[in-house]
Amino acid sequence: MKGLELSKAYFSEAIRPILAERVAEIGQSYAAALLGWGSDVLGNDDELSRDHEWGPRCLLFLPDPLIRHKAKILNELNRHLPVEFRGHPTRFVTDQENPTVRVPASDSVGQVHVEVTTCSDYLTQSIGTVVPESEVEWLTIPESSLLGLTRGEVFWDGFGDLTRYRRYYQYFPLNVWKYRLAYAWQALGWDIDLIGLCAVRGDVLSARHSVSVSAYRIMALVFLLNRRYCPLYVKWLHREFYKLDHLSSEIGPILEGAFRTDDLALVPERLRAACDLLVEHQARMGLLPDSAHIRHKSYRGFVYADCQAIADQIKDSIEGELKALTVDGALDQWVGNYDLLVRGVGKLKSLSPVYDSPHKYSSAG
Repeated sequence: MKGLELSKAYFSEAIRPILAERVAEIGQSYAAALLGWGSDVLGNDDELSRDHEWGPRCLLFLPDPLIRHKAKILNELNRHLPVEFRGHPTRFVTDQENPTVRVPASDSVGQVHVEVTTCSDYLTQSIGTVVPESEVEWLTIPESSLLGLTRGEVFWDGFGDLTRYRRYYQYFPLNVWKYRLAYAWQALGWDIDLIGLCAVRGDVLSARHSVSVSAYRIMALVFLLNRRYCPLYVKWLHREFYKLDHLSSEIGPILEGAFRTDDLALVPERLRAACDLLVEHQARMGLLPDSAHIRHKSYRGFVYADCQAIADQIKDSIEGELKALTVDGALDQWVGNYDLLVRGVGKLKSLSPVYDSPHKYSSAG
């Protein structure tokens, strides 16, 4: 059984009856869901996933005036929920080897894996804001946090706020999407061009690194063109990529072939073919004219892919406040600190002044 299915049954059959009987003062005015981090939220959990943070678990959301009942809810659930549910432990303890995670307990020692919060607190902690005040503020929200917010499942929403927020954050606003798309194209050619140059010099590590970076940037573009959030956790990149409706089945084998080949001299041409597929799809979406293409230039005996013209055409179509900005990317497109992107969402806000002076930073390229 998948973790999401298990947690849904756990709420319906075990948690909900206890709330109705022992915390009747909240009535039906709460929401229950499985969101945020975890392979089970994405449906990617398997046997290897069950060693930590996997099992019957749930998030409960209360309206702000009812959060005063949080302690009572947790007390009643810890007292009355069964020690096991469908053969899986319901109590968790902190892992002694890794105190940042919880592991299932073999007996009644520990606490149930239920979090009680409000929509405003959850949003502030997970994405850094409740509702962005501007499109520039959207650039400070990590894509992976939005993925966790909008995936998983809401089991019950008795007051509607959680459902409304998830609908609101289903994907980036149009101009934010275009801005991220323009930066993704702008950055794409940087490392593809280095593969052949490094390979001919025998710099295998540098060449392979450039293959990896280029493949990731192409995959990120495929997510953008599918209007789907891209996971930050690399472990799930492959599986989420092949779930996409468009381009993944054509481009995926090209990228896999680029990793498998021993002849690095062949890789740039293959990656440029993948880029051509991106351009063709984008033109079909109406984001580019039918005549749009990647310019290929010769330099030092190598063919280079110049993607800047594609980025510029997308940038020119942006309207509103983002139009004045140089294309420096959203924060998570250039901040590479994993811990900061996952656990330091609030700190990312301190970087937002980079967007205050639109002409201070020149476009990369």
